Amino acid sequence: MNFIYKQLIKKYINLLTIADIKKYATSINEQLSDKEATIIYNHIKKYYLELLEGNTSSFNLLKQNLRKDLFNKIVLLYNEYHQKYL
Repeated sequence: MNFIYKQLIKKYINLLTIADIKKYATSINEQLSDKEATIIYNHIKKYYLELLEGNTSSFNLLKQNLRKDLFNKIVLLYNEYHQKYL
């Protein structure tokens, strides 16, 4: 991945909030509890570089902590956006 893209994404990730997570979820017709939003937020903050590189091994942690339907939607979105933009 291009260095400039990584830097832009890093800046965005540093500004990301739990409210942003919840707002995005609402925009795709998904309602998150505060706990789910926090889990997703923390996961993105910690593993975004690995995910950008296509390493999805950290998804095993999400799978253990989220509803099955929510986890599956996250994986589907990740695959869609990763293929489209990266």
